[in-house]
Parts: sequence; structure tokens; C-alpha cells
Amino acid sequence: MAITREQACQLADLLPDTLGCDNARQRLLAVMTMLTALTDEDHLLSNTDLRRVMEARFGGTSASENTIADDVHAIAGSGCPNLRIHITPRGYWCEHTELTPTKVRLLLNAVQSSRFLTIEQSSELQEDLFGLVSRNQEDDLAGQVHVDQRVRKSYQHVFETLDTVTRAIRLGKRIEFVYTYSDFSSKARPLPGDNGNPLRTETPIALYFSEDNYYVETYTSTPWRHGIEVMLSRADRMSKVRVSEQDAEHSRKVYDLRRSARRRMSECLDMIGGPQRRIFLRVRSDATNVLFDRFGFGLKFSQFEGTLGEPSATGLTLLHIPQAFTFYRWLAATGGGCTITEPPADLVLRSGPWAKTLAGVTREELVHDYEQMVQGFLAYLDRARGPYAGFDKRP
Repeated sequence: MAITREQACQLADLLPDTLGCDNARQRLLAVMTMLTALTDEDHLLSNTDLRRVMEARFGGTSASENTIADDVHAIAGSGCPNLRIHITPRGYWCEHTELTPTKVRLLLNAVQSSRFLTIEQSSELQEDLFGLVSRNQEDDLAGQVHVDQRVRKSYQHVFETLDTVTRAIRLGKRIEFVYTYSDFSSKARPLPGDNGNPLRTETPIALYFSEDNYYVETYTSTPWRHGIEVMLSRADRMSKVRVSEQDAEHSRKVYDLRRSARRRMSECLDMIGGPQRRIFLRVRSDATNVLFDRFGFGLKFSQFEGTLGEPSATGLTLLHIPQAFTFYRWLAATGGGCTITEPPADLVLRSGPWAKTLAGVTREELVHDYEQMVQGFLAYLDRARGPYAGFDKRP
């Protein structure tokens, strides 16, 4: 059934303002634009429909339906990249073959949720992505992901920093930069070293991306602060970054650091390191999602208690993680859904799903790790409670 003249006017309003149709060449492009912008698998247009839209958009006498049909067949047979024109008895519709609506939706979600884009950059990219689907599909895709509108800082300088660090590694040079912190007005302030000088000149080791942040690992034999030779710096807090004229340090330690970068990253939690501990967690069934979200789906469970399938059932799993405050912060947030538990008996350790992982590890070592982690967690909780020590003693 052909569209009405009112519907034709509504569709014509969706076409670009700059679209022209003064000659045969422009008409061919106009037909192609109508197909790409107005049609999809659920919204077909016939020769009559296309002619009515053209009349509504350009006025006057438009091309005949046979001429429009010839244009559509010419476009369909042109081999135009990323476009496939479907010709059916009910009408025509256009399919984007490289970026389907599903792929555009994924890209939209990534753009909308990216913390490395300003609101303006995000909006501009979304408009560009909407141009890859029909107007009807655009309405379907728009507004499916809602992102908080807090003021975002621009992360353009982060990518410039990463380019500079990569170039320094390639050239075998050190990098120079100033590390910053944000004051109460969110303005970046230089963070001075132990000698009072904020300028750091260090050998870049590796780049990391973890928990939505980029990190730059550097080495220096003349530590910037606290005698620490190997430092992890957040890329968004690095300013005035440039390639130094000084050659990178070439030592056995630098060589070993670069070779072990991937392994060391896996031994960190939110890029925070610490003594490696093997600990057992008793996990409630209704808390498994927070565990999987944080540590992945490769965990093995045993020693179940309660009725499996019930939210209150529990299972035992093994983690090999650094003793870091970031783990304690996560553990506290589980609200008792995950608890550090004393290692099971030797027989269980040697016959359970962790036997291979724990080969060569004694139960005494596991008990030591358990005690260290619990003591550290309790100390973490005490520090968190410290500022509120007098709350219960109020009159």
C-alpha cells in the first residue's frame, strides 16, 4: 500500500537540507540518499512512494516511476561499498553490509559510556554513527543507554601522552613529565619530588590499561619519591610530557622489567601490587556475580554447604592475589557475601580442584597467607572506622 502525501512530506523532512535534484545525476544521488536514509528491512518504499517523497521534497514534476525504478536497479548493480539494495515485490530497502544496526548499537554504547570523551565529543560521534543507519533505525537506537551527565574532563591529552611514551620507547629515550594531583577546585597541581622539584626524568617501561585508566610504568636509578625506582603513573595525571634528550637507562633491571611486564600486571589488583597471597574465599551463591565480575569466570569451587540452587548456599574457591587495599575495599563491599576462610585440611587440598595449582605449596604457607590477609583486612576496617570512633558515645 502506497504511502499517503502526508507521510511523504514527513519522510521528505528527514532528508538532508543540502540534497538537490536538478538533473539526472543529482536525481540518482537523491534516490540513493532516500534508500539509505529512509528504508530498512521493516520500512520499504515502492516506486510510487519514492516519487511522492521526491515531489514533497523538491516540488514540481518529478521523474516517472519507471525512471525511478531504473535508478534503483542502477544503484543496486553499481557495487557500491557497504550497501546492498533489496528489490522485492513490496518495494525496496537498503542494508548496510559492513556496519549492521547491531554493530552500530555496540559502537553507540561504547561511545556513550566512554569516560575518555567529553559530552561534546560523544554527541558528535553519536551523530556520525546515526548516519550509518536509516532514520527509523536511528529512532530505535537512540536513547537506549543512559549515561550520567557529570562534567567530564577532556582525555585528549591522555592519548597524546601515550603517543609520546610510545615514541620514547621506540627511540630508546627517557621521558620528562610533571605528575599532578587535583585540588578542591579540580585544578591540576604539580606534585613535587623529595627534592622539591616536580620534573621527573625516567625510563619508560610499559603502558597498561586497567579499570578504565591508562598507566605508564617507568624506572629510574635516582628515585623521584620515597626511594622507589619503579613507578606506575596514571596517564591522565601526567602533564608536560615530552621525549627527553637523555638515552633510556640500559641495565639488567630494565631488561627484566620489560620482559615481565605482562606477568606483573596479572599480579596486580587495579594496578596496585603487594605481597602475593593464596587465600580461600567462602562465597554465598547470591554473591557469585560480584566475584565473577571482579576475577573472571575461571574460578573453581568445592566444599559446598547448604542446598545447591538456593541463594544461601556457599562454596569454597581459591584466589591468588596481591595483599592490597583495593582487595579489602572490594571485600568490604560484598557485605559478607565473600569471606576469607582458613584453608581446608591437607586431604582436601591434595584431592580437590586446586591440587595442581597448589603443587609445592604447604598448608602452613596457606595458613600464613590467611592470617596475613585477615589481619590486614581488620586493620583496613579499623582505619575506616577511625574518624567515627566517637559516634557511638554521643549524648
